[in-house]
Amino acid sequence: MKEFRVVGKPVERLGARDKAIGTALYAGDLALPGTLYAKILRSPHPKARILSLDKSAAEAMPGVVAVMCADDVPDKRFGLLHSDEPIFAAGEVRYVGERVAAVAAEDAYTANAALKLIKVEYEVLDPVFDMEEALKPGAPLVHPEGAEFGPGFFFPTSLQPEGNVSFRDEIVDGDVEQGFRDADVIVEERYETAAAHQASIEPHVCVARFELDALTVWTSTQAPFNVQWSVAAALDIPMGSVRVVTMETGGGFGGKVSVMIEPVAAALAKRCRRPVQLTYTRQEELEDTRPRAQTITELKTGAKSDGTLLARQLRFLLDNGAYTDFGPGTVGGALAAARGPYRLPNVKFEGLAIYTNKFNTGAFRAPGFVQLTFALESHLDSLAARLGMSPVELRRKNALRAGDATFAGTKLKSDVLLHGLDLAANAIAEAGPPAPNTGWGVACGEWKTGGHPGGAYLTVKLDGTVTLVSGATDLSGSRTSLAQIVAEELALDISQVNAVTGDTLSVPLAPLSGGSMVTYNMANLLKKLCHRLREKLLDRASAALGVDMDALEIEGGSVRVREAPDKSISFAALGGSEPLTADSSQDTLAPTHAFAINAVKVSVDPDTGELRILRAIGIQDCGTAVNPQSVEGQITGGMVQALGQAVSEEIIFDHGRVANRGLADYRLLTAADLPSIETHLLEEEPGPDQALGVKGIGEPVHIPGVAAVANAVFAATGKRVRRTPLTPERVLRAAKEVTGD
Repeated sequence: MKEFRVVGKPVERLGARDKAIGTALYAGDLALPGTLYAKILRSPHPKARILSLDKSAAEAMPGVVAVMCADDVPDKRFGLLHSDEPIFAAGEVRYVGERVAAVAAEDAYTANAALKLIKVEYEVLDPVFDMEEALKPGAPLVHPEGAEFGPGFFFPTSLQPEGNVSFRDEIVDGDVEQGFRDADVIVEERYETAAAHQASIEPHVCVARFELDALTVWTSTQAPFNVQWSVAAALDIPMGSVRVVTMETGGGFGGKVSVMIEPVAAALAKRCRRPVQLTYTRQEELEDTRPRAQTITELKTGAKSDGTLLARQLRFLLDNGAYTDFGPGTVGGALAAARGPYRLPNVKFEGLAIYTNKFNTGAFRAPGFVQLTFALESHLDSLAARLGMSPVELRRKNALRAGDATFAGTKLKSDVLLHGLDLAANAIAEAGPPAPNTGWGVACGEWKTGGHPGGAYLTVKLDGTVTLVSGATDLSGSRTSLAQIVAEELALDISQVNAVTGDTLSVPLAPLSGGSMVTYNMANLLKKLCHRLREKLLDRASAALGVDMDALEIEGGSVRVREAPDKSISFAALGGSEPLTADSSQDTLAPTHAFAINAVKVSVDPDTGELRILRAIGIQDCGTAVNPQSVEGQITGGMVQALGQAVSEEIIFDHGRVANRGLADYRLLTAADLPSIETHLLEEEPGPDQALGVKGIGEPVHIPGVAAVANAVFAATGKRVRRTPLTPERVLRAAKEVTGD
């Protein structure tokens, strides 16, 4: 690997000390003069017509400043991919917990009390909760027949549902029927996944203020430009009248990509002409913040007796909930990768995002890929068992290799997936034969990091330091990685670079902090931006030192003559009274691609079905690790999150209502439940057209974790659990299905 001076070195995360000592500023910490506190009245029914809404008693309550419902806001919709969601339910509620009205009061206690005074009369209608029931002729429609919704923040096209199908995708390649005829072995299975929550430490919170005919929103978000667009669309005001300030964000994992609270706070602030703070409770977090969707995957795969994969037919159903949100992106993105990271010539895939009368689902760390990979990689182990092959060997035989095209459209430069599988196989072999009721599971995953347009500014300050300003949210240490890249390109020490996040009116469009996009997209942009600043520095230094630009070099915050290093001039002197600045923007980049391999060892109690995770290994294809410390942290966090969803995490519904009561009934794994996570980085030399060879790191290693646990349970017990999470009850039930007890 190329040796860098700053990139590739472990660096303390910018802002880490402020978080550790409690001085970092979050949206909930803002205390603007005259702030009001908002609370939301939610629907108690999964589907009902609103016959009347009387808010007069709540409005008359002392301390209440405003009460708003659908009649008080423009008849507009907003949404991440399609605009089908109103600020407040208009005419009909479509899920338990949907926003019906909101109160702004002098304190949160008064606002909560006022909610009880709002009188709503409903006509209860027949709901539909089950995806397969929703597809049947005559099923209750979540949205009216013929409904059409406008474009969302990311999609420029309108949407017209087909019954309860909000989105349908299909991929056909080769001749799948002939592939099955040529197969020696065919395995057909069905897998289901539960809804799972991001469970960020910080709940959703924002503060909105309206003054001088403009809105400012301070919020915890992964996508500030989406917030700006959505607030403007929902309130029918120009985007230029909405300024979004990204505060420190206490975790997101995709749950803070979508917009849900900001339009409510903004509408109240506009009405009251006072700042309004809206903070979700933990229960609201579970009931209305776009968790991971329930899915059903039905698949059939055919192979030759030597393990060569020939054909696959697959159907992927995703529970969209009542509104679109990220459903089409989840289905379309995952379906494109339904071959898995393998050579598979004949396929026929179908994917559906389905409306139901349940809460909206959305983006959660590799949306769709985790659910589908659970099915794909579990299914591959079932196929290996039928063939009498080692699961690792079956993967090696069919793995994509150097020169092969990935689902992202990239071409592999090396056998990186095989190298990762070798690491996993060696670790398992070195551990020796497993004890009774224990087993290893291996699973592979892959991820496409998409290109995104964006821009940024660089400025040489009067003291010679360099400041980078962009609009990208620093959710996982990306600000530190960007500072390292600037330092590398300008031959500076990391301490000489300051990276800050600007608001949506002061900086150009930036990639959202999701999909592992920030560092990949910004690395390419920063290379171009630093080149422009270098040219300006060298030009000024050439005039000041009286030598040609070609004779100069940059080192440590100075420009010096290459053959006479003592002859130099500092960045501070070059700035002088006229600061040196450079700005740059880029169109959408071509995507990049990354593999990940997880190996997990579990033990299973044969009497109770309880499983324990004994070892966990995360192997990440990361291109160039800009900050290895950050990459290892992402691997560890991604695996911990996947293991929790494999073992215990599940949102449970009771007639459309979330039955979990806070995090006490949504069991997250703790340090006591987990071994240390072993991490391995697979780095590659960057190509000539790549800026440092950076790849996305947030998603990939999280993707195969659930499948690795399921495969470990299969190895330990010989029983296949086809639904997540793998609770003791499900493990025992699988045992009974096999043994007939």
